[in-house]
Amino acid sequence: MPERRLDVLSVHWYELRTAPAVAPRWLSAARAHLPEALPLRFGESEPLRGRFDRDGDAGFLAAAERATGLLAVMGEPPVHAASLAATPMIDRWGPVQSHTMSVEVDPADERVRAFAMALTVPETIYVSASTDRDLLLDRRTLVHIGPGTREPHLAALGDWLGLPPTPPQWCWFGPPYRRLGGLWTGGEWVPERYRARLDEVDPVRRHAPRVPRGLRRRWLFGK
Repeated sequence: MPERRLDVLSVHWYELRTAPAVAPRWLSAARAHLPEALPLRFGESEPLRGRFDRDGDAGFLAAAERATGLLAVMGEPPVHAASLAATPMIDRWGPVQSHTMSVEVDPADERVRAFAMALTVPETIYVSASTDRDLLLDRRTLVHIGPGTREPHLAALGDWLGLPPTPPQWCWFGPPYRRLGGLWTGGEWVPERYRARLDEVDPVRRHAPRVPRGLRRRWLFGK
């Protein structure tokens, strides 16, 4: 397969670590809404050694349960890649985990949106879809050839910083942000008090002025 440049829709799910296991939800949502998201290959490192045609549901679920960091997933085009959070390697990580998917579709694609919503649970905090530009698809691997344009990561080490300073293509607000409504597809962005201050040099000051209870990290570097 020749290499080519492309843009993708980068979908992010943020949820509490107490959420039900994501792997069974992923299979269910894919079968209902986006079969291309079923994991052709999966694993914790390249090359991905898990094969869905050989290992099936049981193999995928077992791999997700064994994983200690992120479980990488390769789907069928237009789903190029995904990563599912597993048990954190550091017990003192904060309460938030995230999953991602890179899919080559129009931002308004209804199947992707239905899949994204099907993956949510009461513990889901925020779901977003943003366009990531200037990637190179080399065989089946996505490589950035520019700075990238997707939404910044909002929960480093499991510590929720707040909603992004600039809006994504679309997003969905979970229970911690129920006052903002559910699905957002355009219009005025959220009030500044909910936005992470990602330009701050001091990490302690990068949190939004108002962060819902229970989403902050209790420990900082072991203290």
